[in-house]
Amino acid sequence: MATITNSLSVKKGFGAGTVSDQVKSHANDPFVVKKVEEATKTIQRIGLPGKKKK
Repeated sequence: MATITNSLSVKKGFGAGTVSDQVKSHANDPFVVKKVEEATKTIQRIGLPGKKKK
């Protein structure tokens, strides 16, 4: 199996990272696409902190 353990910097105590070519992409997953579209609509409607609504 093609897994490589890298010595990444530890942030908040999560430990070392693992890099693998076996990870599936979720770019075209219908569930993920739906959630991204909902999040985009919410951000457009509400806005981000630090921006004033016009």
